[in-house]
Amino acid sequence: MRRLLLGFALAAAVAYALRDWFAAPQPHPSWEETDNDPEDMSGDLAQRAREAEGAQAAEAEESETPAG
Repeated sequence: MRRLLLGFALAAAVAYALRDWFAAPQPHPSWEETDNDPEDMSGDLAQRAREAEGAQAAEAEESETPAG
């Protein structure tokens, strides 16, 4: 039983090592090339919230005015 477990552990270790050895390198995203810069997110989210509130207010005004 011990040999079976040892063999299984050894085979698993070899499989993981081979997978890491032959795997393609993972890309490392650059914050400069995306619009997801954490430093800009707070301002961007605040701007989006203001725009959404403005759109909701405009829709509310249009629905309150009688057509005629």
